[in-house]
Amino acid sequence: DREVARPPRPGWRARQFRVPPVRPSRLLQEGDVISLGDRQLTVMHMPGHSRGSICLHDKDRKILFSGDVVYDGSMIDWLPYSRISDYVASCQRLIELVDRGLVEKVLPGHFNMFGAERLYRLASNYISQAGICHKVSTCAMRSIASMVLRVTNSTVTS
Repeated sequence: DREVARPPRPGWRARQFRVPPVRPSRLLQEGDVISLGDRQLTVMHMPGHSRGSICLHDKDRKILFSGDVVYDGSMIDWLPYSRISDYVASCQRLIELVDRGLVEKVLPGHFNMFGAERLYRLASNYISQAGICHKVSTCAMRSIASMVLRVTNSTVTS
């Protein structure tokens, strides 16, 4: 509740807020192309942050819509559904995009946009830090996050 600047109505509580599920009209697969008329976006499956993480690549404009896969901040890989080995593989794909000159601008889901050089650095840094110490601390964070989610969910459903 304290993170909400102004409740939408009197008596509103964040704990009771729910987003109703939707039925997808189509499941996106690796390599699918989404046509927006004047541009085509290619789906790139990039797991790690979560199993279903994707990037959308505008090949003609060399723009990558990266969502939560990469942004200019600490990449989150300690959630219960995150997987470091998948994240490393996704970062290797990001580096390959830069090496092949296929990305000039990244539009992430969080923070500011950035260029290919910064993308390369973020992906390289993640790979180099994904050693055993990182995996141990990530496992601890994932366990804590799982417990918090279980406690929160059991409190909400009670």
